[in-house]
Amino acid sequence: MSTKLYPIYQLGNSRTRVFLPDFWMKLVKSKRDQPKHIVTFHVHHKMSRLDVKNYLEKIYGMSVGNVHCHIKEGEMKKHPLYGHVVEKEDPVKIAHVHLVCFYCL
Repeated sequence: MSTKLYPIYQLGNSRTRVFLPDFWMKLVKSKRDQPKHIVTFHVHHKMSRLDVKNYLEKIYGMSVGNVHCHIKEGEMKKHPLYGHVVEKEDPVKIAHVHLVCFYCL
């Protein structure tokens, strides 16, 4: 889904337009040992499970089995001397993607 509005196409206007999604995904290393067919991503907070699955299938051509999402709350940073909370990090949405691997069967 792109929120950018472009002018209506007119004959003779040969500009190439590229529509990019407003969402982002970041591949991260999991803190636990996981099987090779499970991949962990930090994703945009408005992405649903279906959005993650479609994003990987349509843009990258990957075959996705299941997607599990959860939100990890940000850590609270405390003042080094007084111990009260100074700031809190933003929450992060984490998606665990189970890829379909035919060689595992």
